Amino acid sequence: MSTRKEYALIAILATAAVVGILPAFAQSPADTDAHNANTLSTSTGSQQILPISVSTDKDTYDRQSTIIVTGHLLEPITGQSVTMKVSDPRGNVVEVDQLTVDNNGDFQKMINTSSPLWTLGGTYTIYVQYGAQQGLHTATTEFTIPGGGEISCTPKQLSATLGSDLYCIDYSMDGGTALGATLSTSSKSLTVNLQADNDGQITLNIPRSVLDSKAGEKDDSFLVLIDGEERDNFMDTPTADTRTLTIPFEAGSEKIEIIGTQIVPEFGPIAALVLAIAIISIIAVSAKTGLRFIPKY
Repeated sequence: MSTRKEYALIAILATAAVVGILPAFAQSPADTDAHNANTLSTSTGSQQILPISVSTDKDTYDRQSTIIVTGHLLEPITGQSVTMKVSDPRGNVVEVDQLTVDNNGDFQKMINTSSPLWTLGGTYTIYVQYGAQQGLHTATTEFTIPGGGEISCTPKQLSATLGSDLYCIDYSMDGGTALGATLSTSSKSLTVNLQADNDGQITLNIPRSVLDSKAGEKDDSFLVLIDGEERDNFMDTPTADTRTLTIPFEAGSEKIEIIGTQIVPEFGPIAALVLAIAIISIIAVSAKTGLRFIPKY
């Protein structure tokens, strides 16, 4: 059978395997007590060295941080890597990777929290796994990212809903009252409902992780509509993690729509990311090692 056909078969098998990849991160009681430590205290007061441990350099990060993940294996096997998965507060996978282990049994990974996949505020969990099905070892650790997916917003924040999710956007307003806002993944837009008693303006400090407008790697202009009419007399002040829009409106205005190119991702793209990584990893390993699922005739 040709090499191309073999790789196609590998991709199909990888697709089937991904369906069960997440439950495969078993969490035995001994291993999941490995939070941020290489040893575990026993009832006799002695220290037991864990088969695998993982930790982060801090407990809390903002949305422009680099998380340094470090870990250690008690008995590393040459050429065998550690599988890492990171899940958000709702259990959605935001990062999957294979980590190289050095001769001392140490491994490390740096993760950037500015990725658009990291939109929820709350506790994130890192799972690491090592070994074959017989003799599988796992460990976990947790960290927190404030903001996004909040339960409630402050009076100085606009409450923007996306289904059952709530996102708080800092804002200020003159000449009227903001009545609420909604996000739409289909139109990649933020719609603000308002009661405009007089001519005025609204300033919205929109996180890029919630809504952004890009042309390739560069910032692009938002499309702004007031009661369905396009406007271009607004100001856009970008920073590394926000787009601040100041939009004037007239008395009697009821709705402002801000349309971009990127919005809070749903689970679908995350699942696709996991699938792609799994397929690419298996094909790369098979190509490098000469692994075959079908005998060559």
